[in-house]
Amino acid sequence: MYNNCFATVRRKVPYISRTSLLILKTIVAVMMLGFQLQASTLAQSVTANFKNAHLKDVFEQLRKQTGVGFLYKEEDLKDSRRVNASFENKPLEGVLQSCFAGQPLVYEAQNNFVVVKRKPIAVPMVQNVQEINIHGMVTDQQGLPLQGVSIHVKGAGIATNTDNQGMYKLNVPNRANILVFSYIGYDRQEVTVGERTEINIVLKEEERNLDEVVVIGYGTVKRSENTGSIASVKGEDIAQKPTLSFEGALGGQAAGVNMTANAGIVNQAPVFRIRGTNSLSLSSYPLIVVDGIPMYTEDVEVGGNASNNPLAAINPADIESIDIAKDAAATSIYGSRAANGVVFVTTKSGKRGKAKVNYDAYFGMNKAVRLAEVLNAEQYLEIKNEGLVNAGTYDPVTNYYDYSLDANGNRIDTRWYDYIFRTGTVNNHSINISGASEATRYFFSAGLTEQGGIVQKNDFDRKNISYNLDHQVNDWLKVGSKMNYTTNKTRAVMSLGTGVNSVASNSNSYRLGFISAPIVAPFNNDGTYNVVGPNIGIMDNEGHLTATPRMGYTNPVLSLSENDDYTGNHFLQGNVSLDINPLPWITFRTVYAINNMESKTYRYFSPLTNEGQSRNGRATAVNASRQMSTWTNTLTLNPTLAEGHTINVLLGHEEQRTERDGFGLIRDNQSDDFYRNVQGGFSELSLTNTNDNIAENFLVSLFSRAQYSLQEKYFLSGNLRYDQSSVLGRNNKSGTFWGIGAGWDVFKEDFYANSSFAQIIQNLKLKASYGKVGNLTGIGDYASLTTYAASLYGVAPGLYYSTAGNEDLRWETSKKMDLGLSFTAANKFNFDIAYYDNRIDGLIFGVPTPSSAGIPSQITANRNQILANVGEMYNRGVEFTFTTTPIRNENFTWNLSLNVSNNTNKVLSLADGINSLITDAIGGSAGMTSITEVGGPIGVIYAIRTDGVDSQTGRRIFLDGEDRQVFFQQIAPPGGYQWEYADGSMAPAVNVATDAVAYKATQPKFFGGFSNRFSYKGFDLDMLWRFQIGGYNYWGTQSQHMDHRFQNNIVKVLDRWQNPGDITDVPRLQDGDITSWGYSVPITANVFKSDFLRLQNIALGYTLPTGFTQKAQIDRIRVYGSIQNALLFTPYPGADPEVTSAGNATTSQGFDKNVAPNARTFTFGLQVSF
Repeated sequence: MYNNCFATVRRKVPYISRTSLLILKTIVAVMMLGFQLQASTLAQSVTANFKNAHLKDVFEQLRKQTGVGFLYKEEDLKDSRRVNASFENKPLEGVLQSCFAGQPLVYEAQNNFVVVKRKPIAVPMVQNVQEINIHGMVTDQQGLPLQGVSIHVKGAGIATNTDNQGMYKLNVPNRANILVFSYIGYDRQEVTVGERTEINIVLKEEERNLDEVVVIGYGTVKRSENTGSIASVKGEDIAQKPTLSFEGALGGQAAGVNMTANAGIVNQAPVFRIRGTNSLSLSSYPLIVVDGIPMYTEDVEVGGNASNNPLAAINPADIESIDIAKDAAATSIYGSRAANGVVFVTTKSGKRGKAKVNYDAYFGMNKAVRLAEVLNAEQYLEIKNEGLVNAGTYDPVTNYYDYSLDANGNRIDTRWYDYIFRTGTVNNHSINISGASEATRYFFSAGLTEQGGIVQKNDFDRKNISYNLDHQVNDWLKVGSKMNYTTNKTRAVMSLGTGVNSVASNSNSYRLGFISAPIVAPFNNDGTYNVVGPNIGIMDNEGHLTATPRMGYTNPVLSLSENDDYTGNHFLQGNVSLDINPLPWITFRTVYAINNMESKTYRYFSPLTNEGQSRNGRATAVNASRQMSTWTNTLTLNPTLAEGHTINVLLGHEEQRTERDGFGLIRDNQSDDFYRNVQGGFSELSLTNTNDNIAENFLVSLFSRAQYSLQEKYFLSGNLRYDQSSVLGRNNKSGTFWGIGAGWDVFKEDFYANSSFAQIIQNLKLKASYGKVGNLTGIGDYASLTTYAASLYGVAPGLYYSTAGNEDLRWETSKKMDLGLSFTAANKFNFDIAYYDNRIDGLIFGVPTPSSAGIPSQITANRNQILANVGEMYNRGVEFTFTTTPIRNENFTWNLSLNVSNNTNKVLSLADGINSLITDAIGGSAGMTSITEVGGPIGVIYAIRTDGVDSQTGRRIFLDGEDRQVFFQQIAPPGGYQWEYADGSMAPAVNVATDAVAYKATQPKFFGGFSNRFSYKGFDLDMLWRFQIGGYNYWGTQSQHMDHRFQNNIVKVLDRWQNPGDITDVPRLQDGDITSWGYSVPITANVFKSDFLRLQNIALGYTLPTGFTQKAQIDRIRVYGSIQNALLFTPYPGADPEVTSAGNATTSQGFDKNVAPNARTFTFGLQVSF
């Protein structure tokens, strides 16, 4: 007896009293209607998520959605396979094909019914001459065999399935020329047979963006049910790029994410912003959470030259996915740490099936690009002697520049870049083994990375091992553990403008490369180093040059040879977890996690070098320890409600403790150059500038989340978190943060699905969220306290007033509003549009007080200031994401994506009576200043205006604070003045205090990325472009390039003014002139657009045919080559428009002074799966 699983249908049957003609017409109409019903039946769209579902339940859910009945015998379903699959607006026919793949059943559509029957038992028969035998193998895109793939002959009742090796055989009639391959979770393929007898197929995973799971705080959610703004990046999109830390590869891959990374400085943390800059003095770096563990971020300075990015502890090859949460609905579960966004990193785990071994290696090289073009020896002599002539100090006997000769009598023409820069090498290996049984999942990995930077002796090496285990003990108990151990070391013998040295350091490697004179060499003709005192000597110019006693500040060859400077780290990150399910809908989870970072820096400066000469040699050792522990307990409730209603409730408690301590020694006056460490051979001891400290902080939290879904069309979510922090003032140690979100899947509404718009616009969904989150990242552990420091007066102990605190200091808070719209056009073009408004109040910064108040600080720049919550600003913007697959067929696929972001930043208020904040000496160097004013954006370039060059005299023209032209010349003629007005009267020198103006904003108006991915048979090509429009940079390096003392210059100086009437932007040369180009004061002549279009990465790969690799028992072999930073188009004349002079500082982005150029990296890789 058949079960009837369809809705009751009422029909009215008219009394038949028509003529034969009418009867005939009716029969024809009914037949046509039947064909239309059958076609429309299978064309209906279905959205469903089946998890271990019995076919009977599948039929019932399909009936409810489509009204289509299913006829079957109960006993026919007894040995059917359960269904695990998700579908989003997929035609019923495709759903049925996926659900019936590998089943012992077949189906047939009859009008508004689907009849289910057992497959006919194959009866052995002798193959006749009209049949051919087809065989082959079916694999996934990784080259792994797929078991249970359904293969049937289109239009015939002939079918089979693949075995556990992915192999199949099928007898096919000659007239049947199409095979159909289908498998749950993969795209169906139709292949023309022709006369082939072997057909191997690679199935591609379905595009299921709406049904994939995204990570949210303390859990996951289906993307289709998510009410927050979350962008996702696959781990495979990161692992193949030669970056030391994963976040450096995120630029251009997600809307709202702006990343500035300089590969020319090894292991430097990028400038990472999500939806703009959110603070004046605290960090704007997002919270990074790896497998539930909060991470240390930004460069951790440990007393040396080396950059020290703690996120480099994570091997990019171990990452499964990255989810970037941007709005309050997505981030508020992290409360006081969520204002800058939250990045959830999920590392890889074992997947069901046999053990798999993956090996990934790449090798390569990197080179500096866009080095400033400097003068050669001949040009240098022309320019420097002209400067002496114009200054009136040239003398052909006693004061002139000339060539030096080498030991062979040849003229010296040194390109100092060749001694400082190099072709670095890249070497990376990763191996992992993973798998899963019914109860246990496992993943083990190991990695080795070695990278030589573009600057000599700027190197990085990393070794790491990790594991990820979880075991289902029984139906109600699950245990798990994850652990990652990494040791790395970064060497930076010469300063790179990061670490403890300023960008204008006399040991800055890039600066030495372009300012050192080409007419001298690093070695004297007798083989000794060319040094006079701490500087580069003048060689053969001795005796006839009095303008300068040196040709360079530091001999880089000597320093690179004799000095050393490196920072090493040991990282241990991991957790243990316990999950208890007393009932199927209740889960209690407890997790204890640690994140420990132990750092050591060793420095040695030889007494022969500029860095060590004044101290007769110096050795430094600094130890620093950071230990974080987090204990998290959550209770998740997922009860079954009435049909169409789902709810998920999370309750949680968390305690986090962070401890830091550091200690260092400096030893001077070296007794024997054999000793190069602090333990011996030095007579003097000091502790200054060695980061001695001990500190701790606590964060205790309660949090909850509720998610509700109605009919899978209406979605609500809410987060609530209560935080208590030890770092805030006594009166404001606790805070409550929250976020709500709502979503509406309009496409599932009957009124829309039945409208003509549904044929044009699919997957239409609206989202909105609002909430309040906080920021305390970067605030000192004791910033709210009034503190005293110990001292000795003779032998008597004493205390002195050290820091003024503020008992009312509280969190900076952000109130975030987000509106989102997503849809698909023509079933092919996917759009995601978001508008956000983030209003930040309670901005923390040091409020100035009168000097007479005597407010102390251990940081000189912070004296007479008290930290307070006094400012307000906003970030508003629009994000646009577009993805599509223009072409997808058996052999060729083209995927395209584009994201564009716009952000507007505006400061609304500062402290009472204060309308602006000035940040000077950016990067530790004079001549770069920003201003933040009420009514404008943060960190605007603050500079004195220039008005070109006077065509009659060649003088630089400045504009003072009253818009009057002020003419400058280094050496004034008799009767003239160094500073003059246009009428020839003496003018005061321009200065920042009275003449600088807020000139240009550094933040770009638009930024984004554009990606194209092509695959043709075994080949794949990937290109990622990034762009930025509407911002400006301050090119402080130009002030160094145009220094008219002994320093070498860039070739731009050849266009200098020489005669009356010359039209140029390069003033008349005069020896000693450093003012015309803003050496010590910022000028607008150094401001340029920072727009760019960059081919960030291009990679070409080839996967060997599985028929070849299977013979060697290898599942997959792929070889590839890539170029990182392949092309750059920009009007910016500096080394690179993406600059990081000030690291992640908030008010000083877009300032470029002596920053090392970017690197172009070429890699060749191999991926092997067993």
